Amino acid sequence: MDQLLNDPKFQKTLSEIAEKSGETLEAINEKAIEYWNELYTVHQPFANIMAMQMAQYTLERGYDKTIDVNPAQIKALTKLARRHSIAFVMKHKTYIDMFVLGVVLARHGLPIPYTFAGINMAFLGLGQFGRRTGAIFIRRGTADDPTYRATLKHFIAHKVKQKGHFMWAIEGTRSRTGKLVWPKMGILKYIKEAEEYSKNEVKYVPVSVVYDLIPDVKDMTAEFQGRVKAPESLSWFLNYIRQMGEGYGKISLRIGEPIKRDERHSSLIHQGKDYKEKDEFSISQFALELVHNINQITPVTTASLICVTLLSHYSLTKKQIEGYVYLFMQFIESYKPDALVDRGIPINESVQTALNLLVKGQLLRRHGEGVKTKYVISTANYLQVAYYANMCVHHLYHLAFIELALMKTANAKSEDSTLTFWEEIMNVRNLFKFEFFYSRKPEFTEEIESNMNFMDSNSRWQERLSNPKKYVSDFLKKQRILVAPVVLSTYLEAYQVVAYGLKNWDSNFAFDNKKFLEDCLFLGEEMQWQGRIQRMESVSKPYLQNGIRLIRNLDLIP
Repeated sequence: MDQLLNDPKFQKTLSEIAEKSGETLEAINEKAIEYWNELYTVHQPFANIMAMQMAQYTLERGYDKTIDVNPAQIKALTKLARRHSIAFVMKHKTYIDMFVLGVVLARHGLPIPYTFAGINMAFLGLGQFGRRTGAIFIRRGTADDPTYRATLKHFIAHKVKQKGHFMWAIEGTRSRTGKLVWPKMGILKYIKEAEEYSKNEVKYVPVSVVYDLIPDVKDMTAEFQGRVKAPESLSWFLNYIRQMGEGYGKISLRIGEPIKRDERHSSLIHQGKDYKEKDEFSISQFALELVHNINQITPVTTASLICVTLLSHYSLTKKQIEGYVYLFMQFIESYKPDALVDRGIPINESVQTALNLLVKGQLLRRHGEGVKTKYVISTANYLQVAYYANMCVHHLYHLAFIELALMKTANAKSEDSTLTFWEEIMNVRNLFKFEFFYSRKPEFTEEIESNMNFMDSNSRWQERLSNPKKYVSDFLKKQRILVAPVVLSTYLEAYQVVAYGLKNWDSNFAFDNKKFLEDCLFLGEEMQWQGRIQRMESVSKPYLQNGIRLIRNLDLIP
């Protein structure tokens, strides 16, 4: 450790910090030693074996023993890991996400990565064990502590030089909505800086883990409604493992191609003007590209499609559910054949298995008997159903945009209805730019055209748009299910709350983001009570925060 701390390059950085802060170099070095000891972690073989056995035991208590993976992706990853350090960039659904990736890698003889975790997870027992199994416990809110940031960068650079691998959740916290949320740049920026600092290339690989059901969702939706999050502790951790014995279905993991920072990225940036420094904007661009690719490889569960279907209706029989789910599966397979978790399984079998899980989890209830039995969303657990529905919206928002654009085209007084259609597609795309991660416009246009060709079996929609009123009416009547109300209503209602909050904000006071968000939460509850909005999830921080991002982007804040 002394050799690493006395590294000339690191000591030069500490000297610069001491000079700027007015502290002595000795005091800065003492801080660096404290931080280094806090960050220090190794992979002890025996501890790793114990960790993987514990992880496997935990997963098998709640899920099928076999984790669904793509063998071709594992083969490609094996070749990549021999030559480079890998940063596995994951979405964050549950506390066991890292367990899943670790177990899959161990089963295929691949090295266990170093895991980034919040310092709040370094509680008694887990902290000591974690530091023997590659867990890097990091502090939050260190923007004003250059010594900590410099020590962390130097520590990561040391691991990169050793060709160590890393894994972390780019969202920074578990998604409270079911879909990917705005990425956090911190760890990504640290690794990029460490990569440049060490002169060793790191490959950034997107990873997506999906579950039929998730044990965390019940608590997360309760927090969604205002319950205080329970602090992490040893008893909390043991209780979490204990509750895994309830049966949550199966786990699927997908691994994408490595993403290069200097490539022309396909995803679009919406908040560029918020970043004053070019490098900060570049990191943001790269982070959004990673998130976009995570979405692209995320598979779709039958349970999530059932939740979307039932949110569009009050109740349905199993046969009716099978019909709608089959339509969704056909649509998704038309452009992404490997996206379905239950691909190749008979529709009646996959739907029945998912319905059993949802009923057992008290998300749905049965009404009636025999073939006429209907499945209904449990009112008390509506938010959980909405969560699971959101797990597949990245495959459905194109359809929702098309439905809105067609309605606008049918009612518009325009000589060029095709132009009106595409203008509205782009308007809707712009409106929801903080909810979804898009391809660039040329690729996005091709995706819309592909979706329209699927929806219009004769593929003559461009010709028929010349008479939009008749075409749109006939076209939408032929669609067995419309997704815009399910996919977009929550966002629109959240935007409505934010707009009302902005209208009521006293411009004599400087705009305060935290205070405004609190006001919006209160106004949203009031509007829901008055019947002006319907969706209870609209009145929540994740949705309202994106509404605030939108008004900031539109320069509407006084």
